[in-house]
Amino acid sequence: MQGVEQEDAPRRRRPPVATEALRDRIVEKVKENRVTLIVGDTGCGKSSMVPQFLLEGNLEPIMCTQPRRFAVVAIAQMVAESRNCQVGEEVGYHIGHSNVSNLNSKRSKIVFKTAGVVLEQMRDKGLAALKYKVIILDEIHERSVESDLVLACVKQFMMKKNDLRLVLMSATADITRYKEYFRDLGRGERVEVIAIPTSPRTRIFQREVLYLEQIADILKMNSESLSTKYCSGEDADADAGLNSDVYQLIHELLLHIHRSDPDLENSILVFLPTYYALEQQWIRLSSVRSVSKVHILHRSIDTDEALQTMKVSKSCRKVILATNIAESSVTIPGVAYVIDSCRSLQVYWDPIRKTDSAGLVWASKSQAEQRKGRTGRTCDGQIYRLVTGPFYNSLDDHEHPAILRLSLREQVLMVCCAESRAMNDPNVVLQKVLDPPNLDVIQDALDSLVQIHALVKPTSPRGRYEPTFYGCLLNSLPLSFDASVLALKFAEIGFLHEGILIGIMLDIQPLPILQPFGYQALQPENWQEGSYINWKPLCIPILAANV
Repeated sequence: MQGVEQEDAPRRRRPPVATEALRDRIVEKVKENRVTLIVGDTGCGKSSMVPQFLLEGNLEPIMCTQPRRFAVVAIAQMVAESRNCQVGEEVGYHIGHSNVSNLNSKRSKIVFKTAGVVLEQMRDKGLAALKYKVIILDEIHERSVESDLVLACVKQFMMKKNDLRLVLMSATADITRYKEYFRDLGRGERVEVIAIPTSPRTRIFQREVLYLEQIADILKMNSESLSTKYCSGEDADADAGLNSDVYQLIHELLLHIHRSDPDLENSILVFLPTYYALEQQWIRLSSVRSVSKVHILHRSIDTDEALQTMKVSKSCRKVILATNIAESSVTIPGVAYVIDSCRSLQVYWDPIRKTDSAGLVWASKSQAEQRKGRTGRTCDGQIYRLVTGPFYNSLDDHEHPAILRLSLREQVLMVCCAESRAMNDPNVVLQKVLDPPNLDVIQDALDSLVQIHALVKPTSPRGRYEPTFYGCLLNSLPLSFDASVLALKFAEIGFLHEGILIGIMLDIQPLPILQPFGYQALQPENWQEGSYINWKPLCIPILAANV
């Protein structure tokens, strides 16, 4: 991002990972082994550079998965710029219904996708969806249901496609578990592990981590009962809720940083768990918005709007309020400070209410390390963790896999609707994931789907659950499971449009939001005589905050 190699062929300066010896080693090992695990510190450049290494080694076409839409688009743009091409040419991406790639004409040689898109394509096309020489699954430590299912299905298809190469990448993955997982891939097969070395060449910038004890000294606060005041307890068994004291502490930290660092190019990234938390912090920033540009990063923010955070600001300090969308993969230029609330939003199945619920939980050490890695990439960095040192030590090492805390109705239905026999039996597929769910959970999901007429029970002990027309339609809607059921119930009584609208509002967040927290423009103090209020961009943020 910081310079030009030559005038006639502008290229991004490669990150420290890009040494010729390392490139040759990665290409050689991927050619030799069917599964390769690449482990490297956050910020070493693996997400953007490894696909290019493999392309230069004639291992195309290449598909790369990222856990979030924002990361897919941002990295695709970064790689395209690095290769001096337009997105949609040699480098493309596919998120949701937006497919900016061209494999049919063989123009796109590297394609970035979300795990959800890959899963849908495998459901519809089976092995034909994997028309690549190499599949890269990035950020494998993020244990979403979609990521776990993609890993399991790709492993199944590798049994039939011997020439397919799989590359797994992460900064914080449990290496031993993944090596064990692929032991049964074939006789003599092994998982090659490549560790990108941490050296003065790969870690140019320093990172300093500060906890509540040090923050209290900096802000000259009362250092007594810090965990009780800001963490509701002494260890990770405490409630992870955010109170007004935490928001105020973040605000005071922002003010301290702004006053003590005159370099306005040094940006501040704040990690908060929910849209509501982002809004509450944004409201408190009214006193600094005149001297800083506040950006919002949340999965419901329009992608083009979110990409504005990638631009370097020289005239005023950039403050980025973000959920875990900014946790991995993407380098935001100029981030010198990270304020980590050490909280995360977790969705889980409530067996009593028979519905998905969401609650705040403490982040894992793995997540905290990913957040730490957002700074120290393009400049020296400081990380402020809003927990005490002993409290941090009590956090879990890794996230709890999502597949073990959800009802799996949506995933079971998707598997039952799959065209390929290799992935259309949920009892088989879901038992082949890295952390298999209890068989009772799968059976409960099957029974629930039969009850709402989405599946038909098998007529023989060895038969399979078959999807009905209603089940196939339910599986095809781009809404959450409960929202899809509601939309189709409305359709049955002639109110399809109304059902879809309510279904969208009932989903966790509507998409896209073009003007986050824009309803502040409605406050009387912001009105001017003869002014006109454009209501259209204000409606969805209001719904997002209150539905």
